[in-house]
Amino acid sequence: MYKKILVIACISIFLTGCVSEVSEIIGEADYDYMYQEEALENTEKLQAQINLGLGNLKVTRGESSELYGLRIDYNGKKDKPGVEFSRSGNSASLKVSMEGKHGPGWWRDENRIDLSFSPEVDLDARLVTGVGENLVDLTGMTVKKLEVVNGVGNTEIFMDEINKIACESVNVTNGIGHLEMTGLGNYGFSDFCFNGGIGDSSLDFSGEWKSIGNINIEVGLGSLEVTVPEDIGVRVKSTRSFLSKMHMPGFIQVGNEYHSGNIDKAEKELVIRLNTGIGDVRFKGN
Repeated sequence: MYKKILVIACISIFLTGCVSEVSEIIGEADYDYMYQEEALENTEKLQAQINLGLGNLKVTRGESSELYGLRIDYNGKKDKPGVEFSRSGNSASLKVSMEGKHGPGWWRDENRIDLSFSPEVDLDARLVTGVGENLVDLTGMTVKKLEVVNGVGNTEIFMDEINKIACESVNVTNGIGHLEMTGLGNYGFSDFCFNGGIGDSSLDFSGEWKSIGNINIEVGLGSLEVTVPEDIGVRVKSTRSFLSKMHMPGFIQVGNEYHSGNIDKAEKELVIRLNTGIGDVRFKGN
């Protein structure tokens, strides 16, 4: 009986010590938020740079009269965000950063940036994400340039309506996370470049295709699924390692090129330059 009491007492002391030690390591979470908005006024161009090391990002279309609306939720005294905004003539610049250091509460998902842009402004956006869930809805916006660097998190980017202007360039890099892009035919880009690392990605080229630009895709160790519209001819110019895997159902191989079955009948044609390492690439129809 006394042995049982002694064992229970020892366990209690041990657990109390563990809880105290864990509490000292993790600390008390300190939750806070900030909100900021700017009127459109005479602004016609906006350059936005968003850098989120740890947390979730959401980008959507805002009100026409509001240049941007920004809410940042964060926890931990070490996770204070940084916001810089300036105007010059009819142009404006916005920089938002939150490193997401491993301070108190870093393991939770309260770190997030919610950002909306006016559909009336020409948007030049650079989005850098780290660990988290990211949703970028560009539907109804006016996208002049887009650069996305996805680190470890899951990122979904889509444009369900045709872009209001011709997009100069779309540059996307996926590190070791998961990335999905849909509606790529709605951008009207001159140049599209994708670089895939270890993670898995999917690129959906559906859309209106008012204009057709250059498409360059590089895949390293990861996997990539490419969806192409069935009413557009596709010509894939491939440079690949003998270790890479290519799945091209419905395509005909002609030397180092792969041609879709409708290449001779389609009114429009996409030319995709594809360079693969030892990754896995799959093409499919929409």
